[in-house]
Amino acid sequence: MNYYTDEETGRLFVNDTPVFAKLTGGTLHCMIRATDEATFNSVGLSVNLLEEINILDDEGNPTGETKIVTTSGNTVTRLGPHVLVPGTYDEEGNELTPPVLDNRYHVNFWLGPETVARGNWVQWILDWMTNGATGSPNRSEESLAHMGIELLDPLTITSPSNVLL
Repeated sequence: MNYYTDEETGRLFVNDTPVFAKLTGGTLHCMIRATDEATFNSVGLSVNLLEEINILDDEGNPTGETKIVTTSGNTVTRLGPHVLVPGTYDEEGNELTPPVLDNRYHVNFWLGPETVARGNWVQWILDWMTNGATGSPNRSEESLAHMGIELLDPLTITSPSNVLL
């Protein structure tokens, strides 16, 4: 597995293929949007970004219910719909103009250094770059859509909504 960032452009390459992600300090950052939360959960589970766990009661017994959580060592921020144009309001808070929303399910995620080192992400990111079709961008974004998820090019995002400090 060979990956590097071009110092001039900031573009991440995997096996000499440019990819829509950033690698900083061993942490891989991706910005995506899915058609809906269920699609994100399904694909996230299939690539081991997410896992389904049993909910336990106070004594540690399974309740029969489950929940979907982020796998260990990674961070997922579920943003949901994204405001493209803020609404306007009068002095009393009455809406004058409604906000314009992109109602797709937006998510940012960071794979920690241990996950990055294992390299499982390489196959799915190359899959998106190879098999993805041009997405439906907002503003100047570029993206590739595959399996109901658009992988956004971080170099085309002028004002990210969520930044890990």
